[in-house]
Amino acid sequence: MQSRRAFGSLVTARLVYAINWVNVGAIFYLMGPDLRAGVSGLGLITSTFYLGLGVFQVPGGVLAARWGPKRVVVLGIFISSASALATASAAGVVEVAVLRFVVGCGMAFVFAPATIIIARLLRGGKSGMGVGVMNSTFDLGGIVGIFGWVVVASVTGWRPSLVLSGVFGLATGVMVALFVAEGGAAKAPKVDRKALAAVIGDRQLILLGLGTVGFGIASTVIAGFMTLYGVRSLGVSGALASGSTSLVYVVPIFTSLWGGRAFDVLARHRMIMVASLMGSAAALSLAAYPSLPAAAVSSSLAGLVSGVGYTFAFAGARELNRAGREYESLAVAWVNSISLTGSFFPPVLFSYMVEAYGYSLAWVGSGVLTLAFVAPVLLMVETWRVRAG
Repeated sequence: MQSRRAFGSLVTARLVYAINWVNVGAIFYLMGPDLRAGVSGLGLITSTFYLGLGVFQVPGGVLAARWGPKRVVVLGIFISSASALATASAAGVVEVAVLRFVVGCGMAFVFAPATIIIARLLRGGKSGMGVGVMNSTFDLGGIVGIFGWVVVASVTGWRPSLVLSGVFGLATGVMVALFVAEGGAAKAPKVDRKALAAVIGDRQLILLGLGTVGFGIASTVIAGFMTLYGVRSLGVSGALASGSTSLVYVVPIFTSLWGGRAFDVLARHRMIMVASLMGSAAALSLAAYPSLPAAAVSSSLAGLVSGVGYTFAFAGARELNRAGREYESLAVAWVNSISLTGSFFPPVLFSYMVEAYGYSLAWVGSGVLTLAFVAPVLLMVETWRVRAG
């Protein structure tokens, strides 16, 4: 019963975490007039959020190794949720950007430690299924955060909608604190510097993180800009635009779970990652055709390949870790840090290309950029199930 409560609280927290991740991009077309901001403002807000997510992944992994994953997850949930709540009172784009940076910092403490706890709760401690469950839950929350929050914000206003998501986040922090057992901290009072250096300097983990940046380009650009694109460029309603965007999270609910099973039984991990990255590039390029059906196909294809790709990447990080069980969170966090820090620049670049050349060239340019991140994956070993101990 305790394991079920722990599992349920972590899954619920992950779902609300996803809502607070994506809802600002979805409702920005409502926020923009109030904040006197356009696509460049959304680019700034999105980039600062990913910067916070990226740079605090490794500190979160180090803290998880020292304090245990549960304490770090709870801390991260409270920081991110309180900041999401405070965003409702922001008066301008700069304030929103600063608060979104803090939201990202808090969220950086959550994913890797929570993934390790989930993997340990599942029978056999399977990496693939643990990441698959977390990613599918995130995708479900992404649907609610994009489509659902457009509806909520349209009815209540964008500020009350952010209050609601922030309060939900704080409630999940309480649940995790109550239902997830303590434990998992390293026995030593200090993190082993040699083990830390082994993780940070691991060539395979670095290459894996760089490859995963390619998925970040598609997910950040589509989730962050597709709704605004639909409303302002295609001239469709917020509900239709957000419904199209939400497909980037609908499809991975299923492909993440399939990806988790596939990782645990297949050996050709590298080539599946390469195929997924090529699919992400194609998805972005499809959006260049200015129609709602093309946008829907683009979101669906991006969701299909990212569900598999992200699951392989983070399960691979855990398996490739050679530093010991207590550094699993750090290995996942390091790969996630590289990926998310790399996701800092695509929103700024995309918003610049939109203002300079228009949406069509911005979509194609993002697709071409994604192909560059196939190279690091090709330099990796073929099979990633090499974890020590």
